[in-house]
Amino acid sequence: MDIYEITLARIRHPNNLDESTFLSLYRRLILGDKTLTDGEKVFLLKLGVYFLNSKDDNVERLGYRIILRYSNLYEDYIPLYEVSLSRDYIPITKFIEKRYFNVARERETFSQLFIEAYQEGFKLEGDESSIYRSLGQIILDAFSDEEENIAVVAPTSYGKSEMIIKKVRNNPRKKICVIVPSKALLAQTKKVLLENDSVKKNFKKIITHPDMYRKEDETFLAVLTQERLLRLLQKNKEIAIDLVLVDEAHNILEDNERSHLLAQVLLIVKNRKIDFLINFFTPFLTDVGNLKIRNHGIEIKGLPIGEYMKIERFFAFDLGSNEMYLYDQFLNKTFPLVVENGVRSEIDFIFANKSKKNIIYLNRPITVEKFSLDLAEQREDTPLTPEIEKIVKSMGEFIHPEYNLIKCIKKGILFHHGGIPDIVRLYVEKIYSKYQNFEFIVTTSTLLEGVNIPAEKIFILSPAKGRGHLSAAQFKNLIGRVCRFKEVFNKETGSLSMLEPEVYLIKGTHAPSNFSLLTFYMTKVNSKIVIEDNVKNPLLENSEYTEKVYTGLEYLENMESGASGLQNVITPESDICKFCYTNNVQDFDILANEEILVANLENYIECGYEPISNPESLISAVVRIFFEGVSFRENKDNIVRLKDNDEARKFYSMFVDWRSKGAPYPLMISRFLRYWKIREAAGEQLIYIGPKWGDEVRAGGHQKLYVDLSKKNDVQRINLAIAKIKEEQEFIEFNILKYLEILAELGLVDESFYDQVKYGTSDKEIICMLKNGFSMELAKLLIESYRENLELTIKQDTVTYGGDLLDLMRGNQENDILIFEAENNL
Repeated sequence: MDIYEITLARIRHPNNLDESTFLSLYRRLILGDKTLTDGEKVFLLKLGVYFLNSKDDNVERLGYRIILRYSNLYEDYIPLYEVSLSRDYIPITKFIEKRYFNVARERETFSQLFIEAYQEGFKLEGDESSIYRSLGQIILDAFSDEEENIAVVAPTSYGKSEMIIKKVRNNPRKKICVIVPSKALLAQTKKVLLENDSVKKNFKKIITHPDMYRKEDETFLAVLTQERLLRLLQKNKEIAIDLVLVDEAHNILEDNERSHLLAQVLLIVKNRKIDFLINFFTPFLTDVGNLKIRNHGIEIKGLPIGEYMKIERFFAFDLGSNEMYLYDQFLNKTFPLVVENGVRSEIDFIFANKSKKNIIYLNRPITVEKFSLDLAEQREDTPLTPEIEKIVKSMGEFIHPEYNLIKCIKKGILFHHGGIPDIVRLYVEKIYSKYQNFEFIVTTSTLLEGVNIPAEKIFILSPAKGRGHLSAAQFKNLIGRVCRFKEVFNKETGSLSMLEPEVYLIKGTHAPSNFSLLTFYMTKVNSKIVIEDNVKNPLLENSEYTEKVYTGLEYLENMESGASGLQNVITPESDICKFCYTNNVQDFDILANEEILVANLENYIECGYEPISNPESLISAVVRIFFEGVSFRENKDNIVRLKDNDEARKFYSMFVDWRSKGAPYPLMISRFLRYWKIREAAGEQLIYIGPKWGDEVRAGGHQKLYVDLSKKNDVQRINLAIAKIKEEQEFIEFNILKYLEILAELGLVDESFYDQVKYGTSDKEIICMLKNGFSMELAKLLIESYRENLELTIKQDTVTYGGDLLDLMRGNQENDILIFEAENNL
């Protein structure tokens, strides 16, 4: 055996590598030692090429890492060029040619001309910006074109958005629905689709709200969450969708109400049109068979792509011991590093290792904001540019001048979490991407759901997601947000060093005391570990068969007859229970509580009710009809509060009143502060705030669900109010509005009041704007100040505008957040 075979044998058993020449040289290469001799370089490069020809995937990737690391360290890109050309990594070869080779040289030899012509075959068709794809991207694109029911599983940056656009563009006379996992992604996905001229030409409107659909629509394109799709299907029994495109499809594997509902609406779509087509898009999935839904009967095809143009570098830092090392995912070994002098906190460490664009991950919104403020406190003041001053002014007007985000913006820091208003969150993504002033974005797992922003490094301060740890798949999805191909291969600012994204896992004040950095890396990124899909949704074929399976299918059968595949299912006799099913009420067992619900409704009517026309009567009706005497499911404490707590009913009556009047954020904040002062004057210092923002435990409790108002100054109260408003808006939308719909279907709600609660107004023109995805603030501004530039068709729920509207808004110096929203919608 020669030295290369011996080294390969040792790599397969890494414990035998200690004291070997290879490990000594490899360590120096990986840690950035530029003193390797020419002979040592040649030895490593030969090993790299030798490993690249291995049939062992782990060894093959190790070979690529050696070549990539050498080229970046020594800025000698000939080895990487040759390897990339042999593996059809054409984006890399074209970048090297333009950046490092003499682009003006003539292609004199046949081989040079042949290579040039060969690479042109990887150029994106019809693209003027000279974007080149890898062979894996081309194969995936062809697979997407040729097959019908598919799952596209590819890392971020691989062109999934382009595939969705292509699917829409190639089906102009179909009924198409793109399902996205969150409301925030509705506007983002709509914007991406509208940027394609063919999509704009083929579809007169993009449905983002169920009420935008008209029965005369022979074709349509919809972008909806699963909740909005259910509403669309339930209100329009004639709809038969031809093509469904499910973005971020890995969410269907989870065991929660939203994942169950996603599976259920797909079964309803199948029930309406047996030959409909379905495409799943996800950045990670081990086996596409795990997407199969029970009684769905559709075979999903997938195509594994084994390309790996990026190889992450994993660093670990323990603040307590002040130790740092690099973890090698191929050898499952650690290489110690020296920590810079003066590092006494996570912030010191981040400042010492930051790049131009950095993501900082934490688990809870409350810790995200606190850390952002601490980070801002330790950054030096810098002169504000006119652009940043405009952002600060707009944020202060739209939310509040004392908003924590504004303090951070002034220091080049942004934060991003689910407690931020949706349009502001999208605006944060935009300004972070657009302006170099913003070096840091501190975020929760909201970044996992389709958020695409530029970043060169990621610092992970907490290993948690929710109440558990980040899974291997979630961790890979998170770090996949760093060094996207769009940034790597950018003509002006791109760098091949970004093919080695730097990931920093930190054990400090935000990680558990017993947290093991090494164990986390070994179980999440060790290249020899096979990551299995965790299929927990009982409505998926490959999940464990439990009582939840029948319960979920039984519920579905009551939502839509024939959709579940079950026979002889017990169905309700009363309208109230039928409406509970069609409106996806999950708070209690509907059939088990039918007698109580019917009796409650009869008692309510017999008491001489008048049509529900104010918030107090709405909350009272919901409690009296749906909650009294009803047995709730587990984990429904949030909704049960309305049943048992008079103060909670008063609070939500007040909040529904604000909603019904379309109150803007500044007004709601001032009212929240006044409400808390009234509670405080009544001797109540401890106020319920919920698990996301609570920092106090009530006597007899064990969870931090409360805040002590006496410990909060005015600025802290303002920011608590901002966060709480978003949370309560979502509570109303997901927990109260479904009961409003049922009451309206039972004929118990005044029509004008129904519109006011559902939309925040009874003005038909503003409602039309809201249905088209506009916020209340933007809708009011456009109707009041730019009505002559709009063309609204109320019956069709369509909005078109004059071409100079955006210029007029900019000229009038309207709020920049509203201009940004208008750009997304118009």
